[in-house]
Amino acid sequence: MKDYYQILSVPDDASQADIKRAFRKLAFKYHPDTNPGNEQQAEEKFKEINEAYGVLGDRNKRKQYDFARRGQFVGAGYEYGGFQYSQQDIFRDTFSNQAMFGELSRMFAQAGLRFDPDFINRMFFEGGGFVFQFFATPGGATYEQPYPHTGLSTYKPGLIERFLFRVVTKIGKFFLRQLFGFQFEPSPKQNLDQHIELEISPTEATAGGEKQVTYRTGSKIKNLVVKIPTGVKTGTRIQLKGMGLVDGRKHGDLYLHVRVKG
Repeated sequence: MKDYYQILSVPDDASQADIKRAFRKLAFKYHPDTNPGNEQQAEEKFKEINEAYGVLGDRNKRKQYDFARRGQFVGAGYEYGGFQYSQQDIFRDTFSNQAMFGELSRMFAQAGLRFDPDFINRMFFEGGGFVFQFFATPGGATYEQPYPHTGLSTYKPGLIERFLFRVVTKIGKFFLRQLFGFQFEPSPKQNLDQHIELEISPTEATAGGEKQVTYRTGSKIKNLVVKIPTGVKTGTRIQLKGMGLVDGRKHGDLYLHVRVKG
């Protein structure tokens, strides 16, 4: 049984505030962005720290963990006792908790460290664990909801593959210019957002639910399952943060513009 208190270097009777401070310090120290050249080892430590905080930072899970831990110390005869959460369970619960997820997002954003959906999926769910959704109504209100999903493609081409793609693209543009006189204006790198129309039926708009969306981002085809809020209307914009175009470490957002048929 893992000793989460030892992982965060806090005593068993540490306050929630002390646990949060310890987590913050270690998370910044072992975030892959602060460990260039040593990312693999840092990622393992970073996952372990987040797992520990997912338990000790949650009052209910901490009580269950403490109970099971005490049972282990007195020879209760079982490994996990009343604490049956796997690492994946802990991560899913952590990022499903909107308050905790929002707090983590703000914490890393203020430090200039990645904590976007692509980063989280790759780091904690091996590329297929969560879809992060942001709903914006025509009036401007935004709703955020991460939820489990295993059908998301997060394939990332390697360095050589990206280089060859750029070379082939440049050669193709050169021949188009020479043969047909086509001119290509460079796309502004600052704007990596994508916008597509999402057409739904009146029944889907009234009842809500899930709808599969297939779209192209750069050279890749991605499939998403989007949660449609109940009573959605034409003009509603659904923002999928970090699911747009990618330029190095920069990720644009994908905007789905809802249109109710009929």
